[in-house]
Amino acid sequence: MSPIPRVSIFGVALALAACGPAIRAEPPLQPDGERIYTATDIDHMRVATAWDVLERTGFVDLRESVDGSSATVRTRRGKNSILLVSADEPVFILDGVRLDDVRVLRQVAARTIQQVRLVTGIQATVQQGTNSGAGLVDITTKSAPDST
Repeated sequence: MSPIPRVSIFGVALALAACGPAIRAEPPLQPDGERIYTATDIDHMRVATAWDVLERTGFVDLRESVDGSSATVRTRRGKNSILLVSADEPVFILDGVRLDDVRVLRQVAARTIQQVRLVTGIQATVQQGTNSGAGLVDITTKSAPDST
């Protein structure tokens, strides 16, 4: 009779970790400075709204007051950056319409998003003009007129 093999707790933990959900990497940065999240990428995030999607991407820092009266938006550039209020706000576009109030993103269900295109400052300036130096967030929903 052969001896019963011993399994360490570390071995069991390693086996369980290998069976768990895969860690999903973010989409690659395109040569033109864009990062595109597709509907499949957003489904894997398991989030509820477009606001949550943007928080998960790490492209912007979204903050809202306790009473929900105002929202501040800043691009995440690092701890030692100079903060210029209007210069650090990216341009938000939802189905081709520029948003004045980003709190609208709390009302857009994540399951309705076809893609989120995040554009860095230089390329955003080329596409949207000099007032978009902090970047561009372009959200296209599945019900947008141009979506197929």
